[in-house]
Amino acid sequence: MVGTYTSPELITIRETICINNEWITADALDTYLKRIKKCCERMVKDGLNHPTRFEVLTALAFLYFNDQNCSIVVLETGMGGRLDATNVHPSPICCVITAIAMDHMQFLGDTIEAIAYEKSGIIKPCSPVVLYPAAPSVYNVFKEVCRQNEASLTIPDFDAIFPLSSSLSGQTFSYKKFSNLHITLLGKHQLYNAVLALETVEVLKRKGFLIANEAIYKGFAKAKWHGRFEQVYDNPLLFIDGAHNVQGALSLSDTLKTYCTGRKIYYIMGLLKDKDYVSICQHTTSLADAVFVVKPSSPRALEPHVLADEVRKYCTDVTVCPSVEEGVHLALHAASPSDIIIAFGSLYFIGQIPDILKRL
Repeated sequence: MVGTYTSPELITIRETICINNEWITADALDTYLKRIKKCCERMVKDGLNHPTRFEVLTALAFLYFNDQNCSIVVLETGMGGRLDATNVHPSPICCVITAIAMDHMQFLGDTIEAIAYEKSGIIKPCSPVVLYPAAPSVYNVFKEVCRQNEASLTIPDFDAIFPLSSSLSGQTFSYKKFSNLHITLLGKHQLYNAVLALETVEVLKRKGFLIANEAIYKGFAKAKWHGRFEQVYDNPLLFIDGAHNVQGALSLSDTLKTYCTGRKIYYIMGLLKDKDYVSICQHTTSLADAVFVVKPSSPRALEPHVLADEVRKYCTDVTVCPSVEEGVHLALHAASPSDIIIAFGSLYFIGQIPDILKRL
């Protein structure tokens, strides 16, 4: 059995803790929370700080995976790595570093090298590392930490990716010894993520895991990543995307240019105020024919009128909506069947959209 612990959630906290793609049940979640609550109360009684929400969920996930006898667990760090609650495991089978971006700077540092250092904190002695290709200054951070920990370092060769076909139904590509791999995830960046996963599989195989090539092909074809350019409505096509930082905005822009040329594009857009919304707007909003601005359900939400003022620098047709539901209704009313609607920005609002659509 394979456990996965990811964050944040789109719809329910249960989706962050899975075994074989099945959410933890509500009853199991309740049972483990009651166990952990007693520990938290003892900690506070002893003068310690109460664990954070993320720390509680991390402990819950560990208990659940252990009790269910998972053979392997994929742990996604919540933020950074070095000081993250997930980083308590002393000897991970493999440490995977995805693309490094300027995000959470108030916690991780205000340079890409400082952020890389925080990410490198998950590297443990003799645990192999698979690293998303990075700028030399970032690569040098990881190279040095790997040297200190006697950890092998593998970097995918993006030049070895050969795209074969691409449409809104998915992408087919070849990489090294693998031919005609198909993924339903869209965008060039998903090809990069795919080969990062492939190189990770190769590391696991060298460590003795028996993973057949047939399983790799099937796994890639079935892989889904909710909230990442995910189609949630058919007529017109409506996608949700968690592009909430500059790197995500660039990927979204590139994806739209690849798949949506010649179509009218409508945005439903909401961001948090601690994100670089100025740069995000710069990279995305000139592609839109109209933008419907909403406020995510978060105390960190950027006020819609502030976002709207920034969007108007690149797109003149901007509507401030009183709710996410109103934004969805207005976008659907404005779009014709051949148009595209993209709801993107904060995960705090795009997760609401599938439920809104069910009520139509």
